[in-house]
Amino acid sequence: MSTNDDIHDTDDTEAYTCDNCGTRFSRSDATRTETMGGLDADTWQTLCCPVCGARVKTVFVRDS
Repeated sequence: MSTNDDIHDTDDTEAYTCDNCGTRFSRSDATRTETMGGLDADTWQTLCCPVCGARVKTVFVRDS
């Protein structure tokens, strides 16, 4: 997982690092998927590595 634990982060300049393959990427480069565990997909998204597809971070995308 990324070392950034702020779920309310909206800064696209932040780089995430994939623990699986080591790729560094921005939020805009990430592949987005629905979350696991029944979280509201309109509120939460999972950012995945654009290279290997591993899940990197689940992020808050809008206020309810």
